[in-house]
Amino acid sequence: MAEFLSEEELAKIQEAFSVFDKKNDKVMPAADLATLFQALHCNVSMEETKEYVQVLDPDGTGSVPYDSLLPLLARRMRTAEKIDDLIAAFQVFDKQKRGTISPEELRHILSHFGEVMDTAEIDEYLAEADNKCAEMKGETKTGQINYVAFVGVMLDLSEDEILAMQMSNSQRAPSAKEEGPA
Repeated sequence: MAEFLSEEELAKIQEAFSVFDKKNDKVMPAADLATLFQALHCNVSMEETKEYVQVLDPDGTGSVPYDSLLPLLARRMRTAEKIDDLIAAFQVFDKQKRGTISPEELRHILSHFGEVMDTAEIDEYLAEADNKCAEMKGETKTGQINYVAFVGVMLDLSEDEILAMQMSNSQRAPSAKEEGPA
């Protein structure tokens, strides 16, 4: 998996890892794994971090070797890249820059572009997005589809990951007020 990283991405990982590799022996403390993910802009929940520590440090030594961590980081970075690409594609249809599109627009996109989906698949994804995204529930329901949550559902991310994506995306994207009238 690491062979799919660009030289720039690999250098970024090595630089971040070296901050935690105090002895320069290609090993970092397992306790710093969440901080490493944050430094690399990979959104992971605390639960996922615990799971990663169990996989990467099965003996409980408190150490994570670089060679074991690299494939996991590569996979996470590729997922982050895919997320950014999908969100950017949906933003094209989000004229008012609110982070949402209408169900009709989403149905049209999914049934005509890219890997075409049938109506049943689209309905299933919409229902799952509605269930997974806390901001699409209750009084905040607007009838619009939060496409960041929808991307999370498409990539089978956890609710924590979806919420982290939403926070990250809302901090990066200018609001409609900042950009002026459409």
